[in-house]
Amino acid sequence: MRHRQHPIAAGLLGLCACAQAQAADDLLDILQAKGVLSAEEAGALKAQQQARSGASTDSGFKLVSGDGASSLQLGTLQQLDYAAFKQDQADLADGSQLRRSRLSIGGNFLKDWQYRVEYEFSNLTASSSGVTDAYVAYAGYKPLTITIGNVKPPIGLEALASDKTLTFMERGLPFAFINTGNTRAPGLLLSHAGRNWSASAGAFGEPLNTAQTAAGDEGYSLAGRVTYAPLLSERSSVHLGLSGVWRATTQNTGSNGKGSSISFSSKPESNQPAQSFVSTGSIAGNVQHYRVADAEFAAQYGAASLQGEYLQTEVARDTGKNLSFKGWYGQLAYTLSGEMRPYKADRGLFDGIKPARNFGAKGRGAFELAARYSGIDLSDRGLYGGYEQNAALALNWYLNSYLRGSLNAVKVLKLDGGSMDGDKPTLYQMRLQLAF
Repeated sequence: MRHRQHPIAAGLLGLCACAQAQAADDLLDILQAKGVLSAEEAGALKAQQQARSGASTDSGFKLVSGDGASSLQLGTLQQLDYAAFKQDQADLADGSQLRRSRLSIGGNFLKDWQYRVEYEFSNLTASSSGVTDAYVAYAGYKPLTITIGNVKPPIGLEALASDKTLTFMERGLPFAFINTGNTRAPGLLLSHAGRNWSASAGAFGEPLNTAQTAAGDEGYSLAGRVTYAPLLSERSSVHLGLSGVWRATTQNTGSNGKGSSISFSSKPESNQPAQSFVSTGSIAGNVQHYRVADAEFAAQYGAASLQGEYLQTEVARDTGKNLSFKGWYGQLAYTLSGEMRPYKADRGLFDGIKPARNFGAKGRGAFELAARYSGIDLSDRGLYGGYEQNAALALNWYLNSYLRGSLNAVKVLKLDGGSMDGDKPTLYQMRLQLAF
């Protein structure tokens, strides 16, 4: 006689399986931290555990088929911020905001296919789209991966890093060059990688968040990135990278004929103030295209890491001389509790920190200190968008793999030109983050 399993009993068994999987994963993390297992050995054992249990909570809630060919993972990113200014000249408003509020679903099917859809619920306006990631990828021609959908173009070490794993609450000043039309866009992306290198290139259309207010051809871009790790070991790595994007601007047709423009601007490494501290405004002269080149460097040894980038932007226009802008940053970070920030050589990116001992009766989580210096120059050939230099400090507390608290202090060291010429405020901000 065949017995049917009650739905409640099935649910309880599923919860038990998840609890057992979490306990096994925690044990593997401890053994890895003590040096009993290598990262590769721990990862392989976790994968075997997932296949046996059918469920995992290592990165949120994940369901895996018995043969491992298909999976479904639910994810979220919630970031609640508060910022206060020590004002210098301009009146800057203190306040709080829900910086990001996202839900996602992703996984794989038929072994070689991957998918991900993510929606942003905060800061939506009538002209913006809440869709962030929305793509499908095919990895059957290993090590080549073909991705189609709304994705990040391959440019920049910090730009490509996940919002939940950033060392600082906001990216450095030169992110302004990527934030203009190159954060995410629908397109085709090809990725290839080896043991210590990666290469990716793609063609992309107009970003979903760009509103077309007039008739005309949409913009498009071509982007590529290569990375190489000349040193790659269990506890140390050196990262070298080059990336770039060429973007044709949207051609609007109005009462004054055909033309287009572009603008670059940056807030002071905080999303709280309403105003940008440096800005080109809408660049006149019928901008046809612009290009951004990015040189990347990073090094890691144990709990210490060093990272920096230099970006150069060239703007080509029909009327007036071409323009050139630049930006850079360098940062140092050290995990006081000894954890490493994992480096993924096949993607040329650093992952987030996971504490060896979660906050609770037997642990305090992981603590990280970081310092950053950044600058951006948006003035050239009679256009005075401003020149800014900032110094920033960060303290991060990783309670567990899901919860994180951050404290940042940002000092504007120099501000020449622009609407806030000479202003040197100090910013203090904090964040509580839930992510999986």
